[in-house]
Amino acid sequence: MLQPMENQRMQELRSRLEQERCVFDFRVLTLDPTATPGEAEHRLALQLLFESIQERARNWQADVIARHPQYANHEWADLTPDLARARPQALGIEEIRELNRDDGPLCRAFRDPPYGTQLQVADFREWLQALRLYPDEGLQVLDWVGDGDAEPHRSNWSCYFDDGKEWWGIWCLTLYNPRRRTLSALAASATD
Repeated sequence: MLQPMENQRMQELRSRLEQERCVFDFRVLTLDPTATPGEAEHRLALQLLFESIQERARNWQADVIARHPQYANHEWADLTPDLARARPQALGIEEIRELNRDDGPLCRAFRDPPYGTQLQVADFREWLQALRLYPDEGLQVLDWVGDGDAEPHRSNWSCYFDDGKEWWGIWCLTLYNPRRRTLSALAASATD
């Protein structure tokens, strides 16, 4: 029912964002034409996102160990999420519109991670297009973590979010675009 949307343009965007030290992880999936996704499908999109996060972490750890063998026995954080504990909250239309604003909190987080970046508003806009985050297309957006300061318990289903709770913040959204037949997932958590 859900198929990863990976093409050359998406791979180039992902590569460029990684080079610019973008802290957002994301997946874009296409839906079967007859599917009407509910919370279970949003949860599945989140699972697929975390599988890619875990794979990237394993590759990074292997690279660190190859360069620094003394870390071979290091105990790395287990990024496996306990999705059964995750409790999403649907965003309203105004909150969804806020996600799309060039001066909104999502854009600020995208462009101003803890270690800085050269990403511009144009990069943010391109990323939103990749995610199919078009507020006027009847989006259904679920927030899986809320505000890390005000609601730290909402993100306890994964230690992935621990760093961001220190000060920078945390993000975890799934977005269903019925017109484009896509279900996207994004997450971010970072510290210095």
